[in-house]
Amino acid sequence: MVQPMSRTNRDACRRPRTCSRLFVVTASLAVAVLIACLGGASRAAAAACSTSAGATSCSITGSLTLTAGTLALESSPNLYWDFVGTGYDQWASASAASLTGCAASGTATHCSSGAAPLLEVLDATGSGSGWAVSEYLSANTLPSGYALRFDGAGSSTYGYSQVSPIVTSPFAGTTPGNVCDYASSCTAATAAASCSHSALGFATCPAYSVTMGGTSATTQVDLYSATAATGLGAICFASGTPTATGCSGATADAYYNLGIKGTTAAGSTSVTTNMAVNSGP
Repeated sequence: MVQPMSRTNRDACRRPRTCSRLFVVTASLAVAVLIACLGGASRAAAAACSTSAGATSCSITGSLTLTAGTLALESSPNLYWDFVGTGYDQWASASAASLTGCAASGTATHCSSGAAPLLEVLDATGSGSGWAVSEYLSANTLPSGYALRFDGAGSSTYGYSQVSPIVTSPFAGTTPGNVCDYASSCTAATAAASCSHSALGFATCPAYSVTMGGTSATTQVDLYSATAATGLGAICFASGTPTATGCSGATADAYYNLGIKGTTAAGSTSVTTNMAVNSGP
Protein backbone atom coordinates (compact mmCIF):
# COMPACT_ATOMS: atom_id res chain seq x y z
CA MET A 1 0.00 0.00 0.00
CA VAL A 2 1.42 3.44 -0.96
CA GLN A 3 2.06 5.71 2.05
CA PRO A 4 2.00 9.51 1.74
CA MET A 5 5.26 11.35 2.58
CA SER A 6 5.48 12.16 6.24
CA ARG A 7 4.88 15.70 7.38
CA THR A 8 8.52 15.95 8.50
CA ASN A 9 9.79 15.13 5.03
CA ARG A 10 7.31 17.49 3.38
CA ASP A 11 8.40 20.35 5.63
CA ALA A 12 12.07 19.72 4.91
CA CYS A 13 11.37 19.91 1.18
CA ARG A 14 9.56 23.19 1.53
CA ARG A 15 12.49 25.05 3.15
CA PRO A 16 14.63 25.59 0.02
CA ARG A 17 11.85 25.09 -2.55
CA THR A 18 8.31 23.80 -2.94
CA CYS A 19 8.06 20.04 -3.12
CA SER A 20 4.51 18.77 -3.65
CA ARG A 21 2.74 15.57 -4.47
CA LEU A 22 5.72 13.39 -3.70
CA PHE A 23 4.97 9.92 -2.52
CA VAL A 24 7.30 7.20 -1.44
CA VAL A 25 6.99 3.46 -1.33
CA THR A 26 9.79 2.76 1.15
CA ALA A 27 11.71 4.67 3.80
CA SER A 28 14.90 4.56 1.69
CA LEU A 29 13.09 6.11 -1.26
CA ALA A 30 11.75 8.85 1.01
CA VAL A 31 15.33 9.79 1.92
CA ALA A 32 16.34 9.93 -1.74
CA VAL A 33 13.37 12.16 -2.58
CA LEU A 34 14.20 14.43 0.35
CA ILE A 35 17.78 14.90 -0.88
CA ALA A 36 16.53 15.69 -4.38
CA CYS A 37 14.07 18.25 -3.00
CA LEU A 38 16.85 19.98 -1.13
CA GLY A 39 18.81 20.31 -4.34
CA GLY A 40 21.76 18.72 -2.60
CA ALA A 41 22.15 15.48 -4.46
CA SER A 42 25.81 14.59 -4.31
CA ARG A 43 27.54 15.35 -7.56
CA ALA A 44 30.78 13.62 -8.43
CA ALA A 45 33.56 15.87 -9.77
CA ALA A 46 33.29 16.13 -13.54
CA ALA A 47 35.86 14.26 -15.55
CA ALA A 48 38.52 16.24 -17.35
CA CYS A 49 37.50 17.66 -20.71
CA SER A 50 38.89 15.96 -23.79
CA THR A 51 39.62 17.09 -27.33
CA SER A 52 38.78 13.62 -28.67
CA ALA A 53 35.67 12.58 -26.72
CA GLY A 54 32.57 14.63 -26.02
CA ALA A 55 30.88 14.85 -22.64
CA THR A 56 27.78 16.50 -21.24
CA SER A 57 29.97 18.01 -18.51
CA CYS A 58 33.71 18.16 -17.94
CA SER A 59 36.34 20.22 -16.10
CA ILE A 60 39.17 22.43 -17.33
CA THR A 61 42.28 23.01 -15.20
CA GLY A 62 43.97 26.42 -15.50
CA SER A 63 47.56 27.27 -14.55
CA LEU A 64 49.27 30.64 -14.14
CA THR A 65 52.99 31.29 -14.23
CA LEU A 66 54.35 34.77 -13.58
CA THR A 67 58.07 35.30 -14.13
CA ALA A 68 59.63 38.07 -12.09
CA GLY A 69 60.43 41.20 -14.07
CA THR A 70 63.15 43.77 -13.49
CA LEU A 71 63.70 46.93 -11.49
CA ALA A 72 64.16 49.81 -13.92
CA LEU A 73 64.06 53.59 -14.15
CA GLU A 74 62.69 55.86 -16.87
CA SER A 75 63.77 59.47 -17.11
CA SER A 76 63.88 62.37 -19.53
CA PRO A 77 67.25 62.16 -21.30
CA ASN A 78 67.88 65.92 -21.30
CA LEU A 79 67.52 68.79 -18.85
CA TYR A 80 67.58 72.47 -19.78
CA TRP A 81 68.08 75.69 -17.84
CA ASP A 82 68.30 79.11 -19.45
CA PHE A 83 69.14 82.29 -17.53
CA VAL A 84 69.53 85.88 -18.61
CA GLY A 85 71.96 87.82 -16.41
CA THR A 86 70.35 90.43 -14.18
CA GLY A 87 73.10 90.90 -11.60
CA TYR A 88 71.16 88.79 -9.08
CA ASP A 89 71.45 85.17 -7.99
CA GLN A 90 68.73 83.17 -9.75
CA TRP A 91 67.17 79.73 -9.32
CA ALA A 92 65.09 77.76 -11.83
CA SER A 93 63.80 74.22 -12.31
CA ALA A 94 65.05 72.15 -15.22
CA SER A 95 62.86 71.69 -18.28
CA ALA A 96 62.73 68.46 -20.30
CA ALA A 97 62.44 70.49 -23.52
CA SER A 98 64.59 73.28 -24.90
CA LEU A 99 63.62 76.68 -23.53
CA THR A 100 62.85 79.48 -25.97
CA GLY A 101 62.03 83.18 -25.76
CA CYS A 102 64.04 83.71 -22.59
CA ALA A 103 64.45 87.31 -21.47
CA ALA A 104 65.12 89.29 -18.32
CA SER A 105 62.02 90.25 -16.38
CA GLY A 106 63.14 92.65 -13.68
CA THR A 107 65.59 90.71 -11.53
CA ALA A 108 64.60 87.27 -12.90
CA THR A 109 64.31 85.34 -16.18
CA HIS A 110 61.15 84.41 -18.05
CA CYS A 111 61.02 81.91 -20.94
CA SER A 112 58.09 81.23 -23.22
CA SER A 113 58.21 77.42 -23.20
CA GLY A 114 59.16 74.49 -21.02
CA ALA A 115 58.17 70.94 -20.13
CA ALA A 116 58.24 68.86 -16.97
CA PRO A 117 60.92 66.15 -16.75
CA LEU A 118 59.80 62.54 -16.35
CA LEU A 119 61.05 60.38 -13.51
CA GLU A 120 59.48 56.93 -13.10
CA VAL A 121 60.48 53.70 -11.36
CA LEU A 122 59.23 50.36 -12.71
CA ASP A 123 59.42 47.68 -10.02
CA ALA A 124 58.23 44.48 -11.70
CA THR A 125 60.23 42.16 -9.46
CA GLY A 126 57.38 41.35 -7.09
CA SER A 127 59.95 41.07 -4.30
CA GLY A 128 58.74 43.97 -2.18
CA SER A 129 62.34 44.81 -1.31
CA GLY A 130 61.97 48.55 -1.82
CA TRP A 131 64.48 50.54 -3.87
CA ALA A 132 66.70 53.61 -4.02
CA VAL A 133 67.08 56.14 -6.84
CA SER A 134 70.54 57.69 -6.79
CA GLU A 135 72.87 59.75 -8.98
CA TYR A 136 76.36 61.06 -9.51
CA LEU A 137 77.64 63.85 -11.73
CA SER A 138 80.22 63.68 -14.49
CA ALA A 139 81.38 65.89 -17.37
CA ASN A 140 80.51 68.82 -15.13
CA THR A 141 81.31 72.29 -16.46
CA LEU A 142 78.60 74.19 -14.59
CA PRO A 143 79.76 77.67 -13.52
CA SER A 144 81.71 78.21 -10.34
CA GLY A 145 79.58 78.53 -7.25
CA TYR A 146 76.49 76.84 -8.74
CA ALA A 147 73.95 74.93 -6.61
CA LEU A 148 72.08 71.89 -8.00
CA ARG A 149 69.35 70.33 -5.88
CA PHE A 150 66.69 67.64 -6.20
CA ASP A 151 63.39 68.46 -4.53
CA GLY A 152 59.64 67.92 -4.44
CA ALA A 153 59.17 71.67 -4.99
CA GLY A 154 60.33 73.99 -7.76
CA SER A 155 59.38 76.65 -10.28
CA SER A 156 55.63 76.92 -10.86
CA THR A 157 56.44 77.68 -14.50
CA TYR A 158 59.34 75.94 -16.23
CA GLY A 159 61.69 78.55 -17.62
CA TYR A 160 60.85 81.10 -14.95
CA SER A 161 63.56 81.84 -12.40
CA GLN A 162 63.30 83.18 -8.89
CA VAL A 163 65.76 85.49 -7.20
CA SER A 164 67.37 84.16 -4.03
CA PRO A 165 70.90 84.02 -2.59
CA ILE A 166 72.87 81.10 -4.01
CA VAL A 167 73.14 79.63 -0.52
CA THR A 168 69.36 79.74 0.03
CA SER A 169 67.01 77.82 -2.24
CA PRO A 170 63.71 79.67 -2.75
CA PHE A 171 61.85 76.36 -2.95
CA ALA A 172 60.50 74.64 0.15
CA GLY A 173 62.29 71.39 0.92
CA THR A 174 59.61 68.79 0.12
CA THR A 175 59.71 65.02 -0.25
CA PRO A 176 58.73 64.23 -3.86
CA GLY A 177 55.28 62.68 -4.14
CA ASN A 178 54.38 59.70 -6.30
CA VAL A 179 51.32 58.07 -7.87
CA CYS A 180 50.57 54.92 -9.83
CA ASP A 181 51.09 55.21 -13.57
CA TYR A 182 48.14 54.64 -15.88
CA ALA A 183 47.09 50.95 -15.99
CA SER A 184 49.34 50.05 -13.04
CA SER A 185 47.70 48.75 -9.85
CA CYS A 186 50.79 49.83 -7.98
CA THR A 187 51.60 50.18 -4.31
CA ALA A 188 52.78 53.77 -4.03
CA ALA A 189 56.22 54.38 -2.57
CA THR A 190 56.73 55.52 1.01
CA ALA A 191 59.95 57.35 1.77
CA ALA A 192 62.15 55.09 3.89
CA ALA A 193 63.32 56.04 7.37
CA SER A 194 66.40 53.80 7.17
CA CYS A 195 68.63 53.68 4.10
CA SER A 196 71.92 51.94 3.44
CA HIS A 197 73.77 51.37 0.18
CA SER A 198 77.38 51.52 1.27
CA ALA A 199 78.54 50.15 -2.10
CA LEU A 200 76.97 53.21 -3.73
CA GLY A 201 78.40 55.61 -1.21
CA PHE A 202 75.52 56.46 1.12
CA ALA A 203 74.17 55.05 4.37
CA THR A 204 71.50 57.60 5.33
CA CYS A 205 68.17 58.62 3.81
CA PRO A 206 67.88 61.88 1.87
CA ALA A 207 66.71 65.15 3.44
CA TYR A 208 65.09 67.57 1.02
CA SER A 209 66.20 69.43 -0.81
CA VAL A 210 69.02 67.06 -1.79
CA THR A 211 72.29 68.59 -2.96
CA MET A 212 73.14 66.62 -6.08
CA GLY A 213 76.71 65.46 -6.46
CA GLY A 214 78.85 62.35 -6.26
CA THR A 215 81.70 61.66 -8.64
CA SER A 216 81.46 57.95 -9.49
CA ALA A 217 79.33 54.80 -9.30
CA THR A 218 80.66 54.25 -5.76
CA THR A 219 80.12 57.82 -4.56
CA GLN A 220 76.49 58.41 -5.39
CA VAL A 221 73.85 60.56 -3.71
CA ASP A 222 70.48 59.13 -2.66
CA LEU A 223 67.60 61.03 -4.25
CA TYR A 224 64.72 58.88 -2.98
CA SER A 225 64.47 55.58 -1.13
CA ALA A 226 61.26 53.52 -0.99
CA THR A 227 60.70 51.42 2.08
CA ALA A 228 60.16 47.65 1.74
CA ALA A 229 56.71 46.49 0.52
CA THR A 230 56.12 49.87 -1.19
CA GLY A 231 56.96 51.25 -4.61
CA LEU A 232 55.64 48.12 -6.37
CA GLY A 233 54.52 48.48 -9.97
CA ALA A 234 54.93 51.59 -12.13
CA ILE A 235 55.62 54.62 -9.94
CA CYS A 236 55.43 58.18 -11.29
CA PHE A 237 57.13 60.93 -9.31
CA ALA A 238 54.08 63.09 -9.82
CA SER A 239 50.66 64.08 -8.53
CA GLY A 240 47.24 63.80 -10.11
CA THR A 241 46.00 60.96 -12.28
CA PRO A 242 47.95 59.79 -15.33
CA THR A 243 45.84 59.37 -18.45
CA ALA A 244 48.31 57.26 -20.41
CA THR A 245 51.43 55.23 -19.68
CA GLY A 246 54.64 57.15 -19.11
CA CYS A 247 52.94 59.36 -16.48
CA SER A 248 51.20 61.34 -19.22
CA GLY A 249 48.60 63.72 -17.84
CA ALA A 250 50.05 63.77 -14.32
CA THR A 251 51.86 66.75 -12.79
CA ALA A 252 55.57 66.10 -12.24
CA ASP A 253 56.64 66.25 -8.61
CA ALA A 254 60.41 65.85 -8.93
CA TYR A 255 62.41 69.00 -9.64
CA TYR A 256 66.05 69.58 -10.58
CA ASN A 257 66.67 73.09 -9.28
CA LEU A 258 69.76 75.00 -10.40
CA GLY A 259 71.01 78.18 -8.80
CA ILE A 260 73.64 80.47 -10.34
CA LYS A 261 75.41 83.54 -9.00
CA GLY A 262 74.71 87.03 -10.24
CA THR A 263 78.39 87.26 -11.23
CA THR A 264 78.28 84.25 -13.57
CA ALA A 265 79.88 84.95 -16.96
CA ALA A 266 77.83 84.50 -20.12
CA GLY A 267 78.36 81.22 -21.95
CA SER A 268 77.13 77.65 -22.28
CA THR A 269 77.98 74.96 -19.74
CA SER A 270 76.72 71.45 -19.08
CA VAL A 271 76.61 68.51 -16.68
CA THR A 272 75.88 64.80 -17.06
CA THR A 273 73.72 63.29 -14.33
CA ASN A 274 74.14 59.51 -14.08
CA MET A 275 70.96 57.99 -12.64
CA ALA A 276 70.52 54.54 -11.07
CA VAL A 277 67.88 52.49 -9.24
CA ASN A 278 68.90 49.67 -6.92
CA SER A 279 66.95 47.18 -4.83
CA GLY A 280 66.50 48.01 -1.17
CA PRO A 281 66.16 51.42 0.48
